[in-house]
Amino acid sequence: MIASCDHVHGFQSSIINPIANGGRWRVDEINGVISQRDMVRNEIVNDESLTDNQRRMVIKQLSATTATASFLVLLLLSPNSASSIVEVTSEPYIRTPSLKNKFQFGYTVTPPPTFVSSNKPLKTHLDEINFSPPDVRGYTLGITVDPVRISSIREFGSPEEVAARVVTAEVNRDGVFEVTLAKDPREDASGGVGCYDIEYISDGKRGKKRYVTRIYIKDGFLYVLTVQSKEDEFDKAREVEVMECVKSFRPI
Repeated sequence: MIASCDHVHGFQSSIINPIANGGRWRVDEINGVISQRDMVRNEIVNDESLTDNQRRMVIKQLSATTATASFLVLLLLSPNSASSIVEVTSEPYIRTPSLKNKFQFGYTVTPPPTFVSSNKPLKTHLDEINFSPPDVRGYTLGITVDPVRISSIREFGSPEEVAARVVTAEVNRDGVFEVTLAKDPREDASGGVGCYDIEYISDGKRGKKRYVTRIYIKDGFLYVLTVQSKEDEFDKAREVEVMECVKSFRPI
């Protein structure tokens, strides 16, 4: 039975143990569970004692998990555990400059859980900020803001034209061999302000990376969100997590 596997029991315990600390997750516990989830997935794949059906069942459950609720996995292993698991969510990040600032812009975004913010030592944009989980390399969220002389994203070009410019800029970077679109670029006007979503894969000296970008232009400012992930770690769970973050991003 799957429930008898040592690695599954260990992972299940890591989910439930924080309840003993008042029902709240600490950051180190969240990071530990996320790391252990990935370790368990590898162990399950290589565990020859499991049948194919058992292996598929657990991997499917793990793959469907987002980091926003990455602790709500393997519920099928223990009917009594469902009431003991606490979901952890991110808080929206809202960026607005001081009223004394010459440039008045603003945006909101909800980064994935465990992501912490950091500023670049040398800024190359009017405003920029990065987010990343402290214990995961190659997984980052960046947002930049710059003044522009156009009033809408469509004046910049169609989704396909803007995607072509993004891909060209990336392939011209030092050390990049090839850049391909992962999905067709598209426009999203659901928030009232049109934006373009562009997703591409960059293959270079530092490995293959997935980029997901959302671009807005509003009130004379260009807003660009970019999520970067190692391509071999961009599974279904991470894709869901990334898209939740991307869709939360909007100018205010």
